[in-house]
Amino acid sequence: MSQILTTPPAVGAPRPWKFPESTTTATRAGTPVHVFDRPGQYVATVRVTIAMPLFSEPRELEGVATIMSRTLDEGTELHSANDFAAALERHGAAYGVDVSSDALHVEISVPVSQLAPAVKLLAEAVTRPAFNVADVGRHVTIRLGEINQEKANAGYRAREAFAAHLFDASTRRSRPTAGTPDTIRPLTNVQVAEYYRNNIGPERAHILFAGDATGVDVAAIVDDAFGDWTSSAGPALEAPEPLYLPGDRLVLVDRPGSVQSQLVIGCAGPDRRDPTWGTAAVANHVVGGTITSRVDTVLREEKGYTYGTRSSFTAPRKGGTFTLGGSVRTEVTGAAITDALRILREARDGLTEQEVREAKDSLTLTAPLRYEQADSIVQQVGSNLANGVPVDFADTYMQRIAATTAAEATEAYRQWVGTNGLLVVVVGEAKDVRPQLADLGLGDPIELT
Repeated sequence: MSQILTTPPAVGAPRPWKFPESTTTATRAGTPVHVFDRPGQYVATVRVTIAMPLFSEPRELEGVATIMSRTLDEGTELHSANDFAAALERHGAAYGVDVSSDALHVEISVPVSQLAPAVKLLAEAVTRPAFNVADVGRHVTIRLGEINQEKANAGYRAREAFAAHLFDASTRRSRPTAGTPDTIRPLTNVQVAEYYRNNIGPERAHILFAGDATGVDVAAIVDDAFGDWTSSAGPALEAPEPLYLPGDRLVLVDRPGSVQSQLVIGCAGPDRRDPTWGTAAVANHVVGGTITSRVDTVLREEKGYTYGTRSSFTAPRKGGTFTLGGSVRTEVTGAAITDALRILREARDGLTEQEVREAKDSLTLTAPLRYEQADSIVQQVGSNLANGVPVDFADTYMQRIAATTAAEATEAYRQWVGTNGLLVVVVGEAKDVRPQLADLGLGDPIELT
């Protein structure tokens, strides 16, 4: 008879871990190339991050950057849209694009054995797009349809209203990243091509590779594809500091027929340049960043108001935000906001050593899993570069988290959350929610439809 084990094996101490290090070279055009060699990662990701602050968009054509990004692969100087898609498929490559407040990110994930031809295709999309009339027109139509869908989504409406009332109207981030119907509708391939020429070039770019580089000259492959890239764009202009609207305020967005209220509560926060960025992440984890946080313990576990809420500090290149978001039943909207505000304000009185220790363990000990895949590495580093911090920032960020004390986490939280007031946004059935908001102490709500 085989022995039955009834005693679980002992759990050993976690092994030391660091965020992967890169080897950096440059293409003939001067674009930095950062190679993260990850043995065993046979599906590699190559990401091109290009500084492209959205404040550079013409005010009347906001969203042009999004339409430009979506049409990079919709036909190039060498391939039609269908031929380009077929070429990607032949090499097993997945293509993706994203626009943030500060950058354009274009990437492919591909088997390392197909790296060279796939990187050529990536370079073709980035450096030689065609911007055909029909393709741009189709994406304008698609975007207009998306806006209608977004308006029907409570979460989107809440985030949109939050941005519009947290930032001064002169700040680009007060308005949707991908534009509005009035700014999207006039776009043609002429404006899209002009925006591309003025904003996309090798001086603004970083190229990142993560994957198994054994026996592969990644730098040479990237240089072969991107080395002849030329542009008149020049360096990107530095984005101005955002202007915030301070004070406790309440916004109510009417969404007839809603059986839940979507909430966003928040304020200004640090960005990655700020020395409190890492300590603030620890504080956030304690207060609202996980299922065991203070907010979720009360609103979800004790009161049953919600399936869950989450808070976070997020930031583009300049100026961040703190937000707590989630949905609650309509009939408990006022009570849920009251409890959430109380918890957020009481956290300013101090975070405990145990809370901070558990938060640090959660953030640091899960990092190896979060950054196990090649795409997660280049996406994190690309985001950091776009936001003005060094290639190795992710590692120093983890070190800062690990060194955070309860006093430091508390001080970082006090510095940002509630110091200059809190903005509360509610999206829901206004006639049912309005009476519940009277006792919040935030004054009369700004009402939107």
